[in-house]
Amino acid sequence: MLSVRIVGPGRAGRSLAGALVDAGCDVRPLLTRHDDLSSAAEGVDLLVLATPDAQVASAAAAVVPVAATVVLHLSGALGLDVLDPHPRRAALHPLAPLPSPEVGRVRLRSGITFAVAGDPMAATVAELLEGRVMAVDDARRGAYHAAACMAANHVVALMGQVERVAAAAGLELDAFVSLARAALVDVAELGPAAALTGPAARGDEATIAQHRAVLDPEELAGYDAGVELARRLARSAPRRARRPVASHGEPPTVAEPVVLRQARTFAAALDGERARGRRVGLVPTMGALHAGHAALVERAAAECDTVAVTIFVNPLQFDDPADLAAYRRDLPGDLALAAAAGARFVFAPGVEEIYPGFPRLPATTVHVSGVSDRFEGAARPGHFDAVATVVAKLFALAGRCRAYFGEKDFQQLAVVRTLVADLDLPVEVVGCPTVRQPDGLALSSRNSRLGPDGRRAALALRRALDAGLADLGSGRRRPEQVRAAMWQELCADVAVRPDYAEVVDARTLEVPAVLGGALRLLVAAEVEGVRLIDNDGIVLEPSGERWCPRRDPRGDHQRALVLAHGDKER
Repeated sequence: MLSVRIVGPGRAGRSLAGALVDAGCDVRPLLTRHDDLSSAAEGVDLLVLATPDAQVASAAAAVVPVAATVVLHLSGALGLDVLDPHPRRAALHPLAPLPSPEVGRVRLRSGITFAVAGDPMAATVAELLEGRVMAVDDARRGAYHAAACMAANHVVALMGQVERVAAAAGLELDAFVSLARAALVDVAELGPAAALTGPAARGDEATIAQHRAVLDPEELAGYDAGVELARRLARSAPRRARRPVASHGEPPTVAEPVVLRQARTFAAALDGERARGRRVGLVPTMGALHAGHAALVERAAAECDTVAVTIFVNPLQFDDPADLAAYRRDLPGDLALAAAAGARFVFAPGVEEIYPGFPRLPATTVHVSGVSDRFEGAARPGHFDAVATVVAKLFALAGRCRAYFGEKDFQQLAVVRTLVADLDLPVEVVGCPTVRQPDGLALSSRNSRLGPDGRRAALALRRALDAGLADLGSGRRRPEQVRAAMWQELCADVAVRPDYAEVVDARTLEVPAVLGGALRLLVAAEVEGVRLIDNDGIVLEPSGERWCPRRDPRGDHQRALVLAHGDKER
């Protein structure tokens, strides 16, 4: 058990104290900088100076050095020299705002990134808090802290300007916060250059001039600065696939992924990574990789030390042998995309490696009742049994890992989560937001089978989801009302053959009598003979005095709404 003493009972110190207690550490009573600190380093493994930056050096000087004790500060701007003369010095800076001890206590253990320097104890603390580690040496600390302040303080200040300009138009901030949240999700998934939209990105000077003409003169400096930043970003080229920074500050790998064909070598490779203390991320796919898969791999690479992608066209998921034969296979292209996104291993087995004796079917298959029996399960009998069987086999080979799945196939994600929970598999299932085309169409390998007219008709699925969300936003609470709104959009184009449109409980996939809590809107239709599915999610719960945006507490990137106390069902 790590023993810790903290100097500084402010927001940062109390947040860290609570988080370390939750992580199982022995946290001694907090001290203030006005206490006698001479013996503060005695009898503990770690002494944390959580004082304001201006007092860190004086607090460190007041403590008598203890050879075995690590002295650590929480500043993002200060180097290790302020901790002289202590022999073991470290810095740990959480990349997250800590607005209160209660919020900070939870946020510090929510998987955030910690910038570390000096003694390895800093990385140990970050890992105890289940965070990601980013090494920043003193020579680069100024640039690091400037970037951190831009990401936090400058973004908040910019939203302050948005609030002022919106208020001048008689509008509230809430809708614009939702817009900013969606834009930041795009930045995380696609990178700033690819996520950039708007008049500055497309060179629309007339619109920019129109904006400047209506803005208060005091707002022009901030607006012009933002336009110039957008222009600079738009000029940046080439827009290459981003490579995530490896943990512990190591440079990102640029090598082609190691391709493994045998199950035993795949299992051994991931066992070896864990033996080296590396966290493993797994991205199961059926190949034909696109930008949606790249977002999964990039998310895994950002959160894990080693990423393995599996490419296996599961024959059990195909009712028609002709469909199986026609399924697009492009291993060289898949390998290139996986490498660009940060994969270390690619497991690409043959069919008999997964199903010995195929085409003889396996004697053992997996059925997940309940969540797999309706919607896609009803339309494609046996489909989710095939999914659950191959996923269970891949998880057995991969071992302890984080497995990343897209929310576009939300029912599949629910099946996998249930499978893992019921069988106590050592796998953390991570759902990732759907990646969409600029017009809203969800990315799918099936889209390539659509002609230009079919491609346009397919947008009916997105419009149906938007109609359902709008109905919920207007206060409707009966599933049949929301269903009707979505169904009407699906039926508006004769090229679309609807299958279902429903709003369900996000955990059980059952239709509640009255809508509330975490919900998912599901739609499916056939366009030009191609079956397409899509979904979107919201959270409805009574809080506050009006509807406002809110983040799903489970961490999924879902649209969320808050219903006023006493608001009548309509």
